[in-house]
Amino acid sequence: MSRKPVHIITGFLGAGKTTFLNHFIKEQLPERIFVIENECGFTNVDGALIMDGVEEVVELTAGCLCCSLADGLLDILEEAHKRSDQYDRLVIETTGIADPSSIIQVFLEHPAVENAFELEQVICLVDAANVEEWLEEAEEALRQVSVADVLLVNKIDTVTEDQLNSVMATLEGVNPQAKAIAGKHGIFPIEEILQMGTIKPQSVEPITKAHEHHHHEHGHGENNSHKITTFTLDFPHPLDLNELQLDLNRIVQLYRPQVYRVKGFIAIPNYPNRVILQSARSAFVVTDGTPWEDAENRAGRLVFIGRGLKKATFEKMFNRHLVPPTGKSAFQDS
Repeated sequence: MSRKPVHIITGFLGAGKTTFLNHFIKEQLPERIFVIENECGFTNVDGALIMDGVEEVVELTAGCLCCSLADGLLDILEEAHKRSDQYDRLVIETTGIADPSSIIQVFLEHPAVENAFELEQVICLVDAANVEEWLEEAEEALRQVSVADVLLVNKIDTVTEDQLNSVMATLEGVNPQAKAIAGKHGIFPIEEILQMGTIKPQSVEPITKAHEHHHHEHGHGENNSHKITTFTLDFPHPLDLNELQLDLNRIVQLYRPQVYRVKGFIAIPNYPNRVILQSARSAFVVTDGTPWEDAENRAGRLVFIGRGLKKATFEKMFNRHLVPPTGKSAFQDS
């Protein structure tokens, strides 16, 4: 049985998530959509969601999806799997104050879920007129933007061209690997959006290879802990994944509150394919990528997004696991 595609729609309060979901459903007709909707104790599904093309709406009203996630979502996914012949896609719309990383974690780490569903992409709606203020003031908004594969800049009719350019630059600084698309009234090109993905190599590799913006800080105040940090690590040689695993676990244990997202690809010795490496809140997930075109030139790249991160710390941590052509470790060469 083929896995059902899953789309997570997130975004801060008032960004236009439900309006976009309506548009998504219309564009995907005659497909049948299974919707998981969460609005922290109340629901506006009947009045806001069109029902043509919606196979079923499941409401989670026991609190934020990010907080009450583990049992509630897994139970619903189990039930959805039993009825997989009744729908074509599954869409999760989070509350405006949710941290979607917990949801991503379930789809990337839970074996039974991974066998039944394929997380296609995390779509984040942002309000063009308010997103810069949100990013300054709300931790949840930062996390939503940071984990997204696609950023839909909504309500562009409420800002000037200069303001929109500023918003686009801000989003690029926070999450350089996400595709940013401008639009209004929740209407965006669905086909283009569906090309971007969470674990699809064709999505991960070109974006990280094209990204040359190596360090960015966004925030306010004197304290670095209040700043969103984005930087890129480049690796000219393969990495010893077995040894690196210890440090990946260390990152999860020591830096979990600060690391929002890590995503990119590396080379490992004696393996012909790129290895996609990304964080999923409490763990790093490794998936197979495309073959290297040139066996002699296998340069890896990872993009880090978080709060108050120091690039030098992670650069040192990863570089000591480099395996140069001589076979010696970078640590031994130093």
